[in-house]
Amino acid sequence: MALGETDRLLPDNGPNDEPHRHAAPPNPLPRVQLGVVYAIKLIIPIAGTQVYPYINLLVAELASSEGAKTGYYSGLVGSASAAAHLLTIYLWGRLSDKYGRKPVIIIGTAGTAFFTVLFGFSRSFITVLLTRFLTGIFSGTTGAIHSVVGELADPTNESTAFPLYDIVSAIGFAVGPLIGGTFVNPADQFPGWFDTPFWRTYKYLLPSLVTSLVALVALFLAVFVLEETHPTKRRSRIALINEVPSEDEDVREEADVSGKPLGVRTLLSMPVVRMVCASSGALAFVAGCFNTGFVLQAYTPISDGGLALSPSEIGRAMAIMGTVSMFLKLSMPFLLRRFGVLTVFRFCMLSWPVTFAFMAMLSIIAKHSEMAEGKALEWTAVSFVLFLSRIGCMAFSIIMILTKDHTPGTSSLGTTNGMAEFAQSLASVFSPTIISSLFAFSSSKHILGGYFWVIVMVGITLLGGSFAEGMKKYRDD
Repeated sequence: MALGETDRLLPDNGPNDEPHRHAAPPNPLPRVQLGVVYAIKLIIPIAGTQVYPYINLLVAELASSEGAKTGYYSGLVGSASAAAHLLTIYLWGRLSDKYGRKPVIIIGTAGTAFFTVLFGFSRSFITVLLTRFLTGIFSGTTGAIHSVVGELADPTNESTAFPLYDIVSAIGFAVGPLIGGTFVNPADQFPGWFDTPFWRTYKYLLPSLVTSLVALVALFLAVFVLEETHPTKRRSRIALINEVPSEDEDVREEADVSGKPLGVRTLLSMPVVRMVCASSGALAFVAGCFNTGFVLQAYTPISDGGLALSPSEIGRAMAIMGTVSMFLKLSMPFLLRRFGVLTVFRFCMLSWPVTFAFMAMLSIIAKHSEMAEGKALEWTAVSFVLFLSRIGCMAFSIIMILTKDHTPGTSSLGTTNGMAEFAQSLASVFSPTIISSLFAFSSSKHILGGYFWVIVMVGITLLGGSFAEGMKKYRDD
């Protein structure tokens, strides 16, 4: 039966009773299994971001474009992966609810490794689009990975488990661009080893191979170390090895086993679930716009409103972004306990308008940074903008907590995570193309001095933050 507008979704120790929820000391986390899940998760951001330092060069080469106009094509590449997520994220979530989390994670990790290698062999723009689309399909199993973390954690320790999980994404955002910037065009960067016709033909293969090797390590862990966490599948395994759970655990698992996963219509009839999905989509849109927009701005010539950075410099900048994010997310457990989940989420969303506003300053500073002192000022400004963006991305940790908190029963957790991921993927389909086209249009046509895209994005981020404000009636933290 669908819940009404005023029905509570959680028992009395839910998020609307924050002091009671955190009164008890946190339970110990299963460190080995969480470590394995974190390691498996790492491959997804690495595979997604290792292309950032050179994607505009690759697209310009294959599409015969130059300058800011490259944004029209690179935006399509970013949207291809997001479109694949959109088409499959819910399916992966349902499959993980039906067959278990582990099989879905294994398939996704293997597919990501395989199609990342194929991307490195791409010699046409169509092949680039196709391989990124296929990689996006198999990296769309993140909903199942989220569910594993949710099932390994409980309300007393989730404020530690989820931020640590999100730190893994920050590590991936630091490592991925370093791989791309370091190993692209190895014939020039490492001529002693790679100066051959093969590596001059496939200039973008080596970073893809390095990424796939990392994925194979994650696949090994998924097959041989990861344990199933789905309540029904876990209970079946426990029964087979004749283990007797404790009385409290038995009652909790009985409740999960007896309840079938709820359908999308039922879940969407719950107002707070709709609000969580809307917030998830808004966050993904603005974060995707920033990631794509910053890389394009960094690649674009200074005369067109860009920074004219090389692939290795873009890789270092993105690594700075990931490193800053790691340190910020280490503070998340304290911030969540001190200020509450929703308060921190709202603050993170409010940082995005400021981030985009300061992006307009980057090209202005770049135009006056010909001397060494000016270059130092430029990198200081870049680091500050990246710092602001990582404050905004801290909200991704909180979305996972909100999704778990407002899912009625763990048997539907995979589906609800799939819905939240679907909302993110839907937004991510449009964000690369929209921001790239806005940037190319306003820079090449010099609309409002080339900063028309900044004004539009500030307005969009303010609108996106309204969803976080709308959740106040469902929580008191």
